[in-house]
Amino acid sequence: MSDTLMLDAIGRRVELNGEHGTVRFSGIVPPVAGLWLGVEWDNPERGKHDGSHEGTVYFKCRHPTGGSFIRPNKVNFGVDFLTAVKNRYVLEDGAEDHGKEQIITIGKKPVETIGFDSVIKQQRYYKSRCVKKPTGFMG
Repeated sequence: MSDTLMLDAIGRRVELNGEHGTVRFSGIVPPVAGLWLGVEWDNPERGKHDGSHEGTVYFKCRHPTGGSFIRPNKVNFGVDFLTAVKNRYVLEDGAEDHGKEQIITIGKKPVETIGFDSVIKQQRYYKSRCVKKPTGFMG
């Protein structure tokens, strides 16, 4: 994993060996070299400490044994929604389809994947069609 990815890791959910947690720290933990993730586990019995190492607090946990320092390549960050749907329903597409708008069918229901540009364009269209009627008060 790159250093860039680790900058946005804080707050992300992770999984390791069936246990889930939230990344609370990403960085160096001296004296050991390399990047580490500080994870607060959902199950407080999964961890070994409270987010500190050798007297330095790197992150805080709600439970004294709810945290762990883990190498980034050991945890699973999951997959995006479209990949999860494709994996679940064994849908196939080519490399050229990645990132494009497309329609996939789940059972008999078509599901359209679109980008933010399409959403913004559609919202502008609907906003332009909505004209507020002036309201007045007659007494």
